[in-house]
Amino acid sequence: MNASSAQAGLLQQLEARPLARTGGTALHWQCGELLKTLIDELHYPPAVPLPPENDMARALGISRPTLRQAMARLASEGVIHSQRGVGAFALRPGLVRPMGLSSLYRDLQSAQRSPTTRVLVVEDTVATPRVAEELRIPVGTPLLHVERVRAADGVPVVLTRSLLALPDGVTLTPAQLESDGLYNLLHRVAGIELVGGSQSVSARIATAEESELLEIEPGSAVMVAHRVAFDAIGRGVEYVHIIYPQGTELISDLRGTSVRPAVDPRP
Repeated sequence: MNASSAQAGLLQQLEARPLARTGGTALHWQCGELLKTLIDELHYPPAVPLPPENDMARALGISRPTLRQAMARLASEGVIHSQRGVGAFALRPGLVRPMGLSSLYRDLQSAQRSPTTRVLVVEDTVATPRVAEELRIPVGTPLLHVERVRAADGVPVVLTRSLLALPDGVTLTPAQLESDGLYNLLHRVAGIELVGGSQSVSARIATAEESELLEIEPGSAVMVAHRVAFDAIGRGVEYVHIIYPQGTELISDLRGTSVRPAVDPRP
């Protein structure tokens, strides 16, 4: 779909679905919801800018300030993003993945999205006191430092910074890391099966480097998962920070956890 046909199709649908002028729902809210629906229904291409503000306001029969209010809300929700001097663009649906020891490569394939990997760093290093404590290994243990950007359908969805404790004589190459998921490589190349660990998740503002690598606006929020993973006999293997752009959803399975009140609520 080329730019002109995508824009024309969106404008046609905006004209065909008039906003309600009565009923109490604000026009800017209706406008935002309609745009959100049409971007999804029309599979609006993320590489094509939305139609000019004047054209969309005219198609909807609203003022530009009202349209801009709707667009600002959609930007805050991660539905669209604006590039100064270029226009507003639809964002692809955010990544949704479980919070377990799953392979992102396989998660993307299961979601029928095409994964690609850009390898930034593959180098030898050693465990610092903090890393050694978390992996339960001696300080100075040789580690493999790996940094990668994973993309889905050409759009960056995660930046990973990993430290790996591998068996003597085992290493991973950039070519291997580009063509397969890390956990599958660990199993295939080193015979390592990760079975458990711990993970914490926090939010912060992306650094300038992270913004560039993830192709997000400077100052955008990111979600950071810090994970330590162990093999079946309890050896620490992976110490990693996983950086997700805004719009990512992590799903946690809470089965098997019992919750009891700290104090008996009965009188």
